[in-house]
Amino acid sequence: MSRIRILHLITGLGLGGAETWLARLVSRLPAERFECRVVSLLPLSGEHGALAGRIRACGVPVHSLHMARGVPGPAGMLRLLALLRQWRPQVLQSWLYHADLLGLLAARASGCGAAVSWGLRSGYMDFSRYGLGTRLTVRACAALSGWPQAITANSRAGAELHVRTLGYAPERLVVLENGVDGAAFRPDAAARARLRAEWGAGDGHVLVGLAARVDPMKGHEVFCAAARTVLDAFPQARFVLCGQGTELAAQPGRAGADLLTELLDRHGLAGAAVRLGRRDDMPAVLAALDVLALPSLGEGFPNALAEGLACGTPVACLDVGAARAVAGPGGVVAGAAASAPGAGVTARAAALAGCLNALLARTGEQRRQMGAAGRAHVLAHYGLDAAVARWAGHFEALAAGRR
Repeated sequence: MSRIRILHLITGLGLGGAETWLARLVSRLPAERFECRVVSLLPLSGEHGALAGRIRACGVPVHSLHMARGVPGPAGMLRLLALLRQWRPQVLQSWLYHADLLGLLAARASGCGAAVSWGLRSGYMDFSRYGLGTRLTVRACAALSGWPQAITANSRAGAELHVRTLGYAPERLVVLENGVDGAAFRPDAAARARLRAEWGAGDGHVLVGLAARVDPMKGHEVFCAAARTVLDAFPQARFVLCGQGTELAAQPGRAGADLLTELLDRHGLAGAAVRLGRRDDMPAVLAALDVLALPSLGEGFPNALAEGLACGTPVACLDVGAARAVAGPGGVVAGAAASAPGAGVTARAAALAGCLNALLARTGEQRRQMGAAGRAHVLAHYGLDAAVARWAGHFEALAAGRR
């Protein structure tokens, strides 16, 4: 029996949630049933290609259309058309808005016969924080959302947003939540001790982490405002920031690092912050924390939350996307009103600080018990094998009858 050919089209292969899940998914899909290729709109040099090597290492070819951000250009489309006509995938799975739109148009223009499945990853976006090109792309996707054979969302909140607020066709939507690898993300006492020593955290310190790139939707402004309140109540608290843009020293073109420096200085947190930048040892980083925070303005399925819980780290989060469902017994979740899109930074920060303070007021043993309950919950409901099986079934249904 021939394998199902799936072409995955994504904006880039940096260390974002969609990109990380794609890398995890293609590494786990059974090779005897599926043949995958991954195509990036953006070049694979620098930060946009961070995950390309990991994907290639599991035997999946990776291509780039060499498109410039914000500049569609015909050359990239021609490259994609040529690949589709030559390889003739049965399924084209796209990830993120720009790839959704380009993939749909290319599949139709190429005549390759592929079933098109879009990938929605957001539970809320404040489009005023993004450029005109992104806003127009999302509007075009909404208008054409009846064309693809399926539209996947990684959370019910994300599916509802796209139907209710953005006008996506509801009959195409299917919810396929992400999964977390409990073997990779697990409590690790040795890594915890090693990293805490590297960061200068003594026995009396409690470490509150934020694992997210510096991005308008990830809530660094909310986190820093909340951290000021937490530090006033718990002077032994230290704040660990990890992800692209959290580097200690600002560099040319690293606007995220400059923004974070300004936020930390404004709230008097520079002396209490540990800035890690991008890391390749996230299971160890998450296991070293006492609490993980999620201050995002919006999420679909919050990967960092699930991964932190799998490492036995309790979480404090705003009620965004699937956060409440993922947190389960392992988290303290803010009220819906303070987490709503219309809530300002002050209200969100106060709500998050309340959650963090509630966790830090517990003993270390109580937090460990809470983290253990969170790990059991996440692995029972969002295990990696079950998530991959759901995606495999999705691809098989789309490919039925296509050669």
